[in-house]
Amino acid sequence: MIRRTLLGAAFALAALPALAQPRAPGTDYPNRPVRIVVALAPGGNADINARLVATGLSQRLGQQFVVENRPSGGGTVAFETVAQTPPDGYTLLVGALGSHTLNVGLYGDRLRVHPLTGVDHITISSHSAIVLVVNNNFPARTLAEFRAQLAANPNRFDFGSSGNGTTGHIAAALMLHLMGAQAQHVPYRGSAAAFQDLLAGRTAFQADTISFVTEPIRSGQVRGLVIATPQRSPMIPDVPTSAEAGLPDFQATTWTPWSATLGTPAPIRQFLYEQITEVLKTPEVRDRLIALGNTIPEGMTPDATRAFIAAEIDKWVPIVRASGARVD
Repeated sequence: MIRRTLLGAAFALAALPALAQPRAPGTDYPNRPVRIVVALAPGGNADINARLVATGLSQRLGQQFVVENRPSGGGTVAFETVAQTPPDGYTLLVGALGSHTLNVGLYGDRLRVHPLTGVDHITISSHSAIVLVVNNNFPARTLAEFRAQLAANPNRFDFGSSGNGTTGHIAAALMLHLMGAQAQHVPYRGSAAAFQDLLAGRTAFQADTISFVTEPIRSGQVRGLVIATPQRSPMIPDVPTSAEAGLPDFQATTWTPWSATLGTPAPIRQFLYEQITEVLKTPEVRDRLIALGNTIPEGMTPDATRAFIAAEIDKWVPIVRASGARVD
């Protein structure tokens, strides 16, 4: 009797369906791997966001979310890649301020995929302040001394960025414009490559995200001269704000948007927003992003994200044009 009861229980358990993975309402999405195209090179803030969230989504949804970096053209190649895919939610785009806003001012009518009309939006996973750092051999320990060096040596100093038209490029160009100073821009394929030349002394300075430069500042590899925000960051509390450093209009913060092919059904985008939001609440993701100096916004629904990007375009395009920054 006992054996028969145990066998019956075993058959009953075997007949139970496996625990269902979350799916977009009214669909079986996702039922195969999802491709995440990152508009920046590996190692930067957008790439870190994408990989952390991709891992969390893979675990939650039982499908692989695979990251692929397409940094060329300041993110324009990534936009064009995603725009050419079916609007089914299986190809996503992760970018930054540069790819989703600055390029509108840089490329103008040459921009093939506009951030507001060429893709749909999902959410924003983080915000990250811009920090100006110099190599340890640069003869300046304050922004005032830095400004004096550039004024005395027009176009003598080089600065690196993760590419033409990227956030670091335009943030530095904005700073130079506000200072009335000149320096030579050297574009690289990613922040990490630019940073290696900064450490080697081949470039003088670099403007990049706090998440990227926090550890090098703490370890003494570079010197942080200014953070382009109204408040100091607890991650690098000794670095003065732009107002404290004497350049109050130097305000620059990048952010990490998630987008999808134009025409992706609203239920899938809403579902992805909800799932990404849950992933961002997990300690392993949230703590890692915060430790890198990011803040994690709330309530960035697909509609709120689009409205935010539209407002950022209105803010930054005039700045890009006034800075005189150009891409070939």
